Amino acid sequence: MRSFTENPNHDGKRYFDGACDAMHKIGPGSFLISPGDFDPPSANRAVIDKYLGKDFPWYLVVGNHDVENATFMPWVRAWLKQSIPNVVRRGTAGSHLSLYSWDFNNSHFIAIDSYPWAIPGKSGKVDITEETFKWIEEDLKATHKPFIWVTGHQPIISIPDIDTGRHRHDKDSVSTNPETAKRFIALLEKYHVKAYLCGHTHDVSVQKLPGGLWQCDSGHARGGGDTGTPSSFLRLSADSSGAKVEIYRADPTGNLYKLHSVIKLD
Repeated sequence: MRSFTENPNHDGKRYFDGACDAMHKIGPGSFLISPGDFDPPSANRAVIDKYLGKDFPWYLVVGNHDVENATFMPWVRAWLKQSIPNVVRRGTAGSHLSLYSWDFNNSHFIAIDSYPWAIPGKSGKVDITEETFKWIEEDLKATHKPFIWVTGHQPIISIPDIDTGRHRHDKDSVSTNPETAKRFIALLEKYHVKAYLCGHTHDVSVQKLPGGLWQCDSGHARGGGDTGTPSSFLRLSADSSGAKVEIYRADPTGNLYKLHSVIKLD
């Protein structure tokens, strides 16, 4: 939803507010995950409050544009210091962005920190440090939940949009080192992680990667503010029959969201 919270132009288009309104009407689920680039955070939180409720849980993963904006990082730091709902474990000492895990019903979630050396106000180099690898594996070993989900900002592999074929950030990954990205995939596969949830590209894709790990890219929720691909949100669910993802996409104005497809994460 970056930079597209509510439309000030009164031209009939809706932005992130339209997505939240649609979530409310469809059934918002139990919480919202934003896999990065959620600036301005306070304004977007206000929209969530309006449509989903003031106590509706919102889990954050910091993206490259959040890191680059020194104005918004104090808000993010303050949020991270608060009582994160259902938190299981917080990140390593000195992790000033987002590395934490939480449980909900039959699922365990891990939010990774993609910019460990970032300095607010400057571009952050994406990578996964040795310390982060150790933290993730310890966390994965400790959970006994039947469904495990990991979320980060950048994709493991950039995939074109399912409808338009637009392909942004085609060379970007969770690390600038291909061997580190392969190691990350292997770690998630080792502990039977169901899916890696990401953003960054603004293009929607849900695809099983070689080896069996699913990658779910949420696209963007800018409504009519981004004409490159339809505005979208994903709705995940998991029960005794398995896990699935529902993809919702908007019309060009960002007013009407419809169920696009349902994909079983077999």
